Amino acid sequence: MSSQSLKSLKQIWQSHQQEGRFLLVGAAVFVADAVLFYLFFELLHLQVLAARVAAFSIAMLLSWWCNRCWTFHERQQGAKTEQLLKSIAVSCTAAIVNLSGFYLATLFLGETWLGISLAFSVGVLFGLILNWIGANFWTFRAIEVE
Repeated sequence: MSSQSLKSLKQIWQSHQQEGRFLLVGAAVFVADAVLFYLFFELLHLQVLAARVAAFSIAMLLSWWCNRCWTFHERQQGAKTEQLLKSIAVSCTAAIVNLSGFYLATLFLGETWLGISLAFSVGVLFGLILNWIGANFWTFRAIEVE
């Protein structure tokens, strides 16, 4: 990679650092969610729904903590408990939107491997957009200091 390309990437990162951090946290939490689900379902032999709820719950807490401590750490923030409850509300709403988008996309695209893969991506994208809006403008909204 040329030094000009690296300089351009650095400028992009600096101007969109919060968005980049949010995406990195989301990617890490996605992996943690998948690993936890596998551990709960395959190794601990929990029923599939119980394993999914347990993994999702832990991933949701991890997402809140990482976004609070890293993504939005520069903002003056509200009380942790209130922020956590807002984060849970946003995450659960985003999960519903994600699953709804997935379901609707499978109706149009079919249940082939390609259709399901595209529908999965559509659901994740819808959930990601809602999570960003909720996190940026509500859960981690900067508190004005008087």
